[in-house]
Amino acid sequence: MNKKGTTMNLARSVWTALAAGLLSACSILPGMHVTGVGGIDGRNKSKVEDGGVTEYRAQLDNGELIGYRVVEVSGQSLSQIRQETDTIWPPLPPDFQQITPDQVPPEYRIGPGDIILVVVWDHPELSTPLGDRSDVANAGRLVSAEGTMFYPYIGEFKVAGMTVVELREFIAQRISRVITSPQVDARVVAFRSQRVQVTGDVESPGTVTLDDTPKGVLEAINERGGLASGASRRRVLLTRGGVSYPLDLAGMLSGDRPVSNPRLIAGDIVHVPDSSNDLVFVLGETTQQKQIVLQQGKTTLTEALAQAGGLDKLRSNDSGVLVFRRPFAQGRLPTIYTLDLDNPLGLMLAGELVLHPRDVVYVKATGFAKYNSVIGQLLPTISAVFQIDRLTE
Repeated sequence: MNKKGTTMNLARSVWTALAAGLLSACSILPGMHVTGVGGIDGRNKSKVEDGGVTEYRAQLDNGELIGYRVVEVSGQSLSQIRQETDTIWPPLPPDFQQITPDQVPPEYRIGPGDIILVVVWDHPELSTPLGDRSDVANAGRLVSAEGTMFYPYIGEFKVAGMTVVELREFIAQRISRVITSPQVDARVVAFRSQRVQVTGDVESPGTVTLDDTPKGVLEAINERGGLASGASRRRVLLTRGGVSYPLDLAGMLSGDRPVSNPRLIAGDIVHVPDSSNDLVFVLGETTQQKQIVLQQGKTTLTEALAQAGGLDKLRSNDSGVLVFRRPFAQGRLPTIYTLDLDNPLGLMLAGELVLHPRDVVYVKATGFAKYNSVIGQLLPTISAVFQIDRLTE
């Protein structure tokens, strides 16, 4: 056989193999199957099915249980998914008080650094001993670091921990031996003793001073200039007593669900993280491989796919859309949600499936697209073969 015939036979063999592969692909297009227990290394492997939820578990040599769940998204399972994701925010301890519009402010307790102005009616020498009525802060009396204060006819006494009412009654009782029926008024003119720290992605990180008006997390953030452009709109951390508590900032800002705004106490730290942990990753056969920053509102699977340019018409498998979600709490399993977008119900469910930070959306490729990739890899060789053939004609 001459060189030309050998070259043509090679080309025919390549195309025949490709055609056979394409025909076989038509009958084995991948569906919604996810590899099961075999993908977990361990002992005592188990597979438990309950409706549309399948759990795969295995035990490590140290006794730790590992595994994952596969959840078929349906009208029935969507309600359960919502209940599970509503519990991602751990409850706060019962001693955390909340800010409510109808709340009666608690009595402010005087502390070190506060400045107190005391007025004894008809006795200006006790009210403003320096004679300056225009500067009430300088006319007031500083509470020392030890929590004490000096006042004429009384001397130095412990004032830290008192309310204004208690201080007024204390002074009136003590000076009554030199002044008949004294009428005493007292108030805090400079609040300095109780402070909280606001850190992270706010416009002006720094200290917020607590006064006689209750302040919550939102008020502290607002007092430091509000959220910066790169700040998370979904969560905030409140640290108290060395323990950090994640809070649902998106719920506080949007008001679309009941979320508490904890009242701050001295020593609290409010930290606003950036949005780097609020990402959703859209991978696979979409027009764009994209990471999406979740904003204050809810982002559904449909919205995420739309932001990624939609499904690749030639390569995507509509019925093969997966959402990988990490566990929200210790002891829970990671979850893989499977969704069939090849029917109207699946499209409706995708519009209701709310995504969460660090979710990974993966659109599977069709079998045909996989073989197209093979063709793409072989085309240079095929072209070279036919180029050689033309040169030998």
